[in-house]
Amino acid sequence: MLFFGILAWLMDSHDIPIGPMMLGIVLGGLLEQSFMTSMIKADGHIIGFFERPIAAGLSVITLCVWSIMLYRLLSDISNQNARRQE
Repeated sequence: MLFFGILAWLMDSHDIPIGPMMLGIVLGGLLEQSFMTSMIKADGHIIGFFERPIAAGLSVITLCVWSIMLYRLLSDISNQNARRQE
């Protein structure tokens, strides 16, 4: 308990958000157990997650959002490099 208190204090003092760490600690075990159950049901094939239309649609939307975010990040970096060279 003391360890996590010191870790939270260090994270807070270095402006690292504490919320994602807490979510990982609380939900990590449950997520791992659910993932293992799903993999057993799908006989170890990752494609089992995308066989249903809703899951496939949500996966496509997620990939599109990530692609847009990556594109914006890369374009911002290239714009900053172009400004530095001027």
